[in-house]
Amino acid sequence: MEKYAPIYRVALVREGRQRLPGRIVSMPDDVATIFKDLLEDRDREVMAVMMLTTKNEVIAIHIVSIGTLDYAMAQPREVFKSAVLLGAASIVIAHNHPSGDATPSDADKVITARLVQAGCLLGIEVLDHIIVGADSFVSLNRLGVL
Repeated sequence: MEKYAPIYRVALVREGRQRLPGRIVSMPDDVATIFKDLLEDRDREVMAVMMLTTKNEVIAIHIVSIGTLDYAMAQPREVFKSAVLLGAASIVIAHNHPSGDATPSDADKVITARLVQAGCLLGIEVLDHIIVGADSFVSLNRLGVL
């Protein structure tokens, strides 16, 4: 009896659009503005990833995970899946803190380090991890975590 392997085609599906102040992002403030609009009023932690070209042009944004009040689970495979499919040169990760306090937790720092390592293996640089609070944001790059 012969065995067969299934053949698949992978496709991305557009779910909507996010307004951008400009096509190119160059500062954490640029990225934070975009993610603030997307994440700030959520009642649960939401993790998103922004894919960029070599010139820091925004390719797309992908919601990676919707979690609980204080945790959004995200494995590197989910974070980088859309980046690989879209041919991104780099990414910026972001998530919100529904409490309103954008101070990074130890878990935030650990996952950031893990994602930076995964990005190195894949050849996709992690430029920053932005945490969005009620009226503020924190750039882990600016804090020296990356």
